[in-house]
Amino acid sequence: MNNFFLFNESLNTDSVVELENGIKDLTEVLVLKQPNRDIFMRDEHFWDYETCHGFAYEFTYSIIDKELYPLTIKLFDSYTKSPIYISNEKDFDILFDNDCNGFQGINFSKTGIQQGRQIVDPTTFNQFVLNCKVKKAYDSVKDFWDTREVLFPNLIFCNEVKEQISSFSITDDRFKLIDDKLKLLNNFTGKWTEGAFNLKNLGLDSSPDTPTRINSTLKFRTFLCPGLGNRVFSYHSKWYVGNEPFRLYFFPESSNRKVYVGYIGGKEGIGF
Repeated sequence: MNNFFLFNESLNTDSVVELENGIKDLTEVLVLKQPNRDIFMRDEHFWDYETCHGFAYEFTYSIIDKELYPLTIKLFDSYTKSPIYISNEKDFDILFDNDCNGFQGINFSKTGIQQGRQIVDPTTFNQFVLNCKVKKAYDSVKDFWDTREVLFPNLIFCNEVKEQISSFSITDDRFKLIDDKLKLLNNFTGKWTEGAFNLKNLGLDSSPDTPTRINSTLKFRTFLCPGLGNRVFSYHSKWYVGNEPFRLYFFPESSNRKVYVGYIGGKEGIGF
């Protein structure tokens, strides 16, 4: 889960206008909330908090633009009431040790909250959620697979890859090397904007197979690519873990500037 706690001190803005704009921004964040993923919390005594502009409950009938009165009530009453006021990151992480925890507010300039945990508008909210996905991706191989489009936006994985990597542990050195190779391939593909896919600049020990080897192992290297159909894979990256040879077979598709990953595993799994 992603937990977000409303940080009272962040309401001490430099001006009422900044406060008003912040309320509007947090309302936009509320629209992005997904109940099965995000929990918004606030101090149960929030309305009695005294800001530099007055008590929070006064925002519902004075101080700010009257057109914001109903919006303010709807926004802050949407948060789940907490009997505990969470004032720092350490306590937050102790209370919710397996989750991603951030603070919502308006102006954090006079607080000690890390910038990466400050959620003030839709942009910072979406970035926080994305960062959390990336962090959680390495909890298990299943999480890794489920988050593959976030981790590797320039790669498209054929369905066989899921089974191929399922035998590894997330802490396995072999898996860590696979992750490293995929990151390099993804980053290079993101820079592929024109011309042919250039293996020489990839940064991996890569090459195509010979026609003879392709023909003799055709059934092992033909994979169904999402949206493309069956493709015969020749390009591959190679490395060793101890004496164990590994291969990563991929297919650059010029029509969409994406690289399809068809095989990841031991050399014997590709037919030789």
